Amino acid sequence: MTDLKDLTVQSLFDIKGWVAVVTGGGTGLGLITAKALAANGAKVYITGRRVEKLKDAETTDSASGGSIIGVQMDVTDKDSIRAAAKQISEKEKHVNLLVNNAGVSGVNYGSSGMPKGSAEEISKAMFDSQTIEDWDWIFKVNATSSYFVSAAFLPLLCAARDTAGYPEAGSILNISSISGITKESQNGQFCYNASKAAAISLTEQLAVDFKRPGLEVRVNTLAPGYFPSEMTPIDAEAGKEKAHFRADPWSIPFGRAGRPRDYAQAVLNFAVNQYVTGSTLVIDGAWLLAHA
Repeated sequence: MTDLKDLTVQSLFDIKGWVAVVTGGGTGLGLITAKALAANGAKVYITGRRVEKLKDAETTDSASGGSIIGVQMDVTDKDSIRAAAKQISEKEKHVNLLVNNAGVSGVNYGSSGMPKGSAEEISKAMFDSQTIEDWDWIFKVNATSSYFVSAAFLPLLCAARDTAGYPEAGSILNISSISGITKESQNGQFCYNASKAAAISLTEQLAVDFKRPGLEVRVNTLAPGYFPSEMTPIDAEAGKEKAHFRADPWSIPFGRAGRPRDYAQAVLNFAVNQYVTGSTLVIDGAWLLAHA
């Protein structure tokens, strides 16, 4: 029989002593992820290209013993990924959680909205508003990088098994977006939405391949909607926030953007639940309206 103490919040979400890696962890949702992990006693390595952002985010939590440490890494460069993995492996024997969070936004139709006119006019507007290079860059960061980063850290994730009292191998959490699931182009951001859908597909494939004996690494996806970040700047003043979303055609039933607490709860759930893999969790109040 399970003891009640094993079902307490403290026991269910105990990550004290864990080692985690969060790409794009210097700002936005990546930093929220890093703080949530560090606040609960994990040592978190955050990566990114901008050293100043990483340095600004570094901290040690005396209460939990957790910390945030910056490591420069370009997720679109294999040599940089390999070097960062080596640097962390020289300090740590394992990694319990890898969060592929790095992402960039894509081009869209712009302020004029969806093109109007004849088929020829719409064709020209769509063709000229984006470049193949735009698509290549978005996919590199939002989808391709997760494959290479996951491959580079796989040995450290497998090494987490039976370390620090934790019986399972480490796990991977890929950050997609509600935009990777919606059937709307959201004002023509086709490349962004397609790249986020690709991230979900990649998760499902990795989850199948990594479940084999000897690996047994779980892989899941978190698909957030409106949360404050560099890509989705949101006025934190509650009144303006609610007014903005209620006036927006993609309105949110709760009348607000997601909060750090909402996001942290979802991250911690995926981190500790040893029976979930290949899953995508939508964390967006607008999903209900879009699919009502």
